[in-house]
Amino acid sequence: MNHRFENLSPKFFGISMIPKDLWKQYGYVLLNIAGSDGEVSDDELEWLTVECGEAVGIDESIIADWEDFEYDEDELEELFFNLNSSSFANYNKLLIYDAIRMCSADGDYADDEKEQVYNAAQIMKVPAEAVMAIEALVEMEQAADKLRFTLL
Repeated sequence: MNHRFENLSPKFFGISMIPKDLWKQYGYVLLNIAGSDGEVSDDELEWLTVECGEAVGIDESIIADWEDFEYDEDELEELFFNLNSSSFANYNKLLIYDAIRMCSADGDYADDEKEQVYNAAQIMKVPAEAVMAIEALVEMEQAADKLRFTLL
């Protein structure tokens, strides 16, 4: 077992694996993807800032920058350029995972969001089959959460 990961909660496996110096831009990309349906819902923003940001220990100034970010003013390609996607290649599937979780946080993984997830995957050279598998993983996790809440 890789001891570097043994203390991580699976709930935070995505963003918690990203180097700290990329967190701000990583969040900007997630906001752009989640906002592709015309808005970043309160639930989506809470998922990023509270469930991920605060839980992982992201600096409050970065969270404030995320909250102030105009997600619809930048093109996805430009955000990836600013993220320095070459250093990000090892984390491309994590971004897809977090993007799907964030877009689904409000209970509606909208078609525009899904399209933007696939655009991000194409930019990062993540095969469509991998995106479909990650979508299925997120759906299974959501179903398990519902079952846990129902039973306990």
